[in-house]
Amino acid sequence: MPRAGKNVRILAFRRRSKAMQFFLATGVLLVLPIGLYWLAQQLLVTVRLANAATIAPLVFWLYPICLAIAGYTGYRGVYLWKRANHADQGARAEEEIAHLLESLKPRGWQIEYGVQDRQVGDVDVFLISPQGKAYTIDVKSHRGYVFAQQNQLYRKLGQTTVSFEKDFLSQAKRQAVVMKERRGLKFVTPVIVFSDATVNIMSNPIAGVHVLHRHNLLDCLRALE
Repeated sequence: MPRAGKNVRILAFRRRSKAMQFFLATGVLLVLPIGLYWLAQQLLVTVRLANAATIAPLVFWLYPICLAIAGYTGYRGVYLWKRANHADQGARAEEEIAHLLESLKPRGWQIEYGVQDRQVGDVDVFLISPQGKAYTIDVKSHRGYVFAQQNQLYRKLGQTTVSFEKDFLSQAKRQAVVMKERRGLKFVTPVIVFSDATVNIMSNPIAGVHVLHRHNLLDCLRALE
């Protein structure tokens, strides 16, 4: 059974490995024209041909091309490295939630982490209570001030209000439906937990999804029982 955050750690490792490959390619592209010019000089001396300057234009026309490609590979490397950092941040959030949920196991709760499914990707946490009630938990590591308006989630970063990159409420509901069908259950309650954001939700659930800060998770689960 996967441990909390394992799938995301693997994703972070893959992204970081690809980033390193792009960084290596960038370095090679930057030194390639210089290396070719040096090699041309050595060959010219060896075969006693004309001065190396005669072949310089044939070599250095490659430099703008190599520089342009190096710019792209460098950009991709930085992008993937940042994405790997985001994945590591998400894994830490899942591990924090798992630490909180450990106190439920002695009370008869069944807990699974990182349940993979083709339709929804990865269900962070799936729980069944001693009373047989089932829950999915979608863990979010976003920061900021989270609030709801017209059944949509938003967050404030400083004075700026922005939408999330995905419809988290719909995503959480799809995860609950998938687990209900996979396990043959009557109903699964979807929950979204923010590990670091300030969550200000006046009335839960929102469009059928409970949206919480991690400090309120255990109290919410107990109340739903």
